[in-house]
Amino acid sequence: MSNYIYSVGHGSSINRWKRSALQKQRVESKVSCFDAPVNMTEGYQEVEYPIRTDFLQALTSVPYPSGLEFSEIYDGFENPRVDFSTFQATPHKVSTYLQAQLLCEERQEVECLLVTCGRAILWLNGELIVDFHPYTRNHGTNTTIVLPLLKGENEVIVYMDDLAERDVNFFVELKIVSNHKVKVALPLSYDAQIFQKSEEFLTGLYFEKDFYSRGAVSICSDHDYFEKVFVTYEEVTFTEEGGGNLTDFQRENQFLPLENQHIYLGDVEDIPTSGLTHLFVGILLPDQTYLFKKLVFTVYNEEKLARSLGDNLEERKESALRIFSTLDINDMNSALSEIHLTGKLSDRCWDKLQPAFQMIEERGDCADFMFAPLLGFWLGEKKKLPEKLIAKLRDLALHFRYWIDEPGNDVMWYFSENHSLLFHTCQYFAGYLLPKETFTTSGRQGSHQYDLGKQRLLQWFEQFEKYGFSEWNSTTYLPIDLIGFFSLYNSAPDEEIKLAAKKALDFTFSIMAINYHGGTLSSTFGRTYEHDLKAMRLGEISNLLAIAWDRGNFNYALRASTLFCLSDYAPPQECLHFIDLRQDEELTASYIQGINQVQTYLYKCREYSIASGIEYHCFQTGHQQHMMNISLGNDGTQLWINNPGEFMHSGENRPSYWAGNGSMPCIQQHKNVLKMEYDLTTAYVPFLHMYVPFWNLDMMDMEDPNWLFIKKDQSYLGVYFSQGYVMQSSGDTRGRDVISEGLNHTVIVKCGSANEFSTFESFIRSMKKSELTAESFFDPQFGQLVWKEIEHSASYQVTPVVKMKEGAKYEET
Repeated sequence: MSNYIYSVGHGSSINRWKRSALQKQRVESKVSCFDAPVNMTEGYQEVEYPIRTDFLQALTSVPYPSGLEFSEIYDGFENPRVDFSTFQATPHKVSTYLQAQLLCEERQEVECLLVTCGRAILWLNGELIVDFHPYTRNHGTNTTIVLPLLKGENEVIVYMDDLAERDVNFFVELKIVSNHKVKVALPLSYDAQIFQKSEEFLTGLYFEKDFYSRGAVSICSDHDYFEKVFVTYEEVTFTEEGGGNLTDFQRENQFLPLENQHIYLGDVEDIPTSGLTHLFVGILLPDQTYLFKKLVFTVYNEEKLARSLGDNLEERKESALRIFSTLDINDMNSALSEIHLTGKLSDRCWDKLQPAFQMIEERGDCADFMFAPLLGFWLGEKKKLPEKLIAKLRDLALHFRYWIDEPGNDVMWYFSENHSLLFHTCQYFAGYLLPKETFTTSGRQGSHQYDLGKQRLLQWFEQFEKYGFSEWNSTTYLPIDLIGFFSLYNSAPDEEIKLAAKKALDFTFSIMAINYHGGTLSSTFGRTYEHDLKAMRLGEISNLLAIAWDRGNFNYALRASTLFCLSDYAPPQECLHFIDLRQDEELTASYIQGINQVQTYLYKCREYSIASGIEYHCFQTGHQQHMMNISLGNDGTQLWINNPGEFMHSGENRPSYWAGNGSMPCIQQHKNVLKMEYDLTTAYVPFLHMYVPFWNLDMMDMEDPNWLFIKKDQSYLGVYFSQGYVMQSSGDTRGRDVISEGLNHTVIVKCGSANEFSTFESFIRSMKKSELTAESFFDPQFGQLVWKEIEHSASYQVTPVVKMKEGAKYEET
């Protein structure tokens, strides 16, 4: 027996604990209807479902866990929280117990901040200190407690639970806020140095780059402590239930050798391409438990996928469908492609449909993403569907819940722009297909469901035509909206619905073309996730661009792409003018989007693109808004600046480390010059940072303590940090994570090119000479820019301007 001991003091949190087994229990409640408004904005909206109301009313006391075995260790690494956040498509109660020994040289009363979104009960030396249960779904709430610690050992046990409705931020944080230092001991059945080495080893793991398009894929290590490691692609805490994205390839768990401080995972062609890949590296400890660290990377098999699908739209659609139909994945879109091409339902095709059927039957969150296109496919290709499939779809349709005015106890999310569209589409299609049948959940006739669905769709499109996308430009949610638009365009029985869908398609593809740069959509986004930002070439938008205009990156993101290929829809040809700019042309697009009236601004030329949301919700608490973006070169090299919403590098929070903003910036932009201000006084994470994919860059100049300069092909970038910056040199974000500490920041971002500055060195010298004040900035191309005098279009009309480049070419004197 030995103890692993570490110290914590003022401002630090206890983030290594012994823990019991994780528990997940399905939660049931009585079926009921309820009412809540649809959130037609991009921000966070809380809706209390009846199941949560029942859950809170049924709370019981939790006994002290006498004799409980704390068999595993939780290690937060960079995360100060004890965090088991997960996604569960159906409602579950998740829980566990934590245990640690606090060692004191004398009696002391230590003041701590206890933070949770669910419930946290803390016992000290067997005595109850607090039962804190705010249950403020996914929003941490804190309370201050005092721990009366005795001289010597003090046992702390914490029980934590929460109700998982879809995404759940299941965490507890115990942070010391008084001026005390405490040692934390974890009793082990083996030498504590083994655990310490395991922790050091996992902390020192990293990928050489985040994106692999050819060659070997290896994890690098700072240490050679172990001969082999365990690598799994499955979640190591709770098994996650799918959230609507079924496109995934099965990967086997492996024990892999460590050779020359590298863990070889395989070559690019050996690793299936399917978005941002999460893996967990595990060290087997002497007590036969594992210590895991999460890493992420992306594989895009360029040799296999980076090719033209055909010379015209019809050829590209046909080629894509044939490829989709042969993919060995349990994804319904692959099955729909096969049925469309062959008119048959093979056994393998039937298997591919099962996960979608199960999700719809269980009323799992995002079931609408699958059911709307399935019903549309039934309606549009009825003659090709065998009776077996029709019978299954009929049964699903008669028992589904189409809105919250029908009784149920599910936790499907109905209340966003994209979900409301798809639920109304489901109701519309199902009612039309089965007009004389009685729908069991609502008790309505099919004809009534059809009328309600149609009415709700018309109201949705009326709002959309007025305000555009509330989740503006989102590479995550535009494709989900497109599921609805394509399904309705392909199969709507009413001409007015079909025309509304066609108009929405035209608008969406114009947004995609305007914001296109480097083979993907490069812009500010109303909502985003890490996987969208880091794996743009594998996203649905990039796939749609490849099919539509032979300009993006073909991949296996199937949902909207399959429906596009099943349709006769052709995007507006004039959109190509927004994509294919000449060397001497620039595009500026300034327009309002969403009911919250975000002013989006984009400036691009061949060499680069820079976009932002202008003075939007300045210094307020943020969510998943991606408020600025830079694209350099023509290969999808993306850079951005944000205030993280959590410390964990690839966590599940919204906002997360890389995606969204904990605190919103205040931005102004004039063409290729952008100013950001941050006030992080109340932010959870007290720094901002910049994502820098160094493997795609030609040069980085970090000699100046405030200015960072980057060269990529013929594009240049200069970023000024008022508080200075440091490039991370250790851990899994090394080389790609530029951090600027402090609570109040001004950041200047300037893009340029060899066409505008004679050399990269000339660009650097010109920017270092620039004068910055609180009111203005002297730009070498545009002269004095007074921020408050910059004007932008105050219209929802999307009218990008393409013209000859403005601004003098900078010549050094």
